Amino acid sequence: MSGLVQPLDWHAADWQRMMSAHRHNRLPHAILLSGPKYIGKQQFSRALAQHLLCITEDYSGNCGHCKGCQLNAAGTHPDLTVLAPEEAGKAIGISDIRMLSMNVSKTGQQGGWKIIIITPAEAMTASAANALLKTLEEPQGQTLIMLVSHELGRLPATIRSRCQRHVLPLPSNAEALSWLQSSSTDRETLQLALTKAQGRPLMAQQYLTGGLLDRHRQFDLWIDDVAAGRLPPLEAALHCQKLDAVVLIDWFLFYLHHRICSDIERQCYPQIFSFYDKLGKARGWIMSGANPNSQLIWEELFFDWLALSKV
Repeated sequence: MSGLVQPLDWHAADWQRMMSAHRHNRLPHAILLSGPKYIGKQQFSRALAQHLLCITEDYSGNCGHCKGCQLNAAGTHPDLTVLAPEEAGKAIGISDIRMLSMNVSKTGQQGGWKIIIITPAEAMTASAANALLKTLEEPQGQTLIMLVSHELGRLPATIRSRCQRHVLPLPSNAEALSWLQSSSTDRETLQLALTKAQGRPLMAQQYLTGGLLDRHRQFDLWIDDVAAGRLPPLEAALHCQKLDAVVLIDWFLFYLHHRICSDIERQCYPQIFSFYDKLGKARGWIMSGANPNSQLIWEELFFDWLALSKV
């Protein structure tokens, strides 16, 4: 990613607290930014990195003109390192962290801050997380390590305890709709996308501009068709096999949540809560990196869903 960025509007209060800490020399050596995915945590971390690497004394953001800002705009600043998996769903390994630790021990090439962003931090293997501990315990000079986490519970407690934690919030519905207005002029479509995205505006934007809304609707139809006996579970599993399993399971969980909320006053089956738990476990298997057979997982889920729909 290149270009200069600013924190999103709904993180203004968090940004001001960070600027105050910087102004009073109270920035920690390690910050853990957590919260739901697609709310702007990575943009916040990038904006803070660019601000610290700006050589002016402006405490509101980056100036956009100095050498530091020019290097950041080009994506070539030598004192900013972003460590992320090579591919979505892959892990950050111990060799990546060891290389990072070697870089941290060196003086910043521009004579100021050295910034490390690890995203998502939960992608680190157990050995990689252990290797990072020494760097977190023994910071070198003006070094700031920022860990961006979408699923805080997957990070070891030893990592969490060595960082200053900041939970970035979801925007209000009004804030999110205002931000999304450039993606559509139809307020009903905007609200539908935001609802499907569970209030996460960056995902809602993908729904509106990348065809994700149509794919989500199609997946909901597969769920309905399996329940009604119009689509065999094996065929539904085949549809899902080559798609992002974590995203689809999140959609299934969202579908089931609304089903439970709408039906709970009229009828409540214990089996539907068991199935909800099973979806959560399936998500954990896929996220574990153990490379489970997604076809078999989807077949079992859809057969269970068909049986549940007959209750």
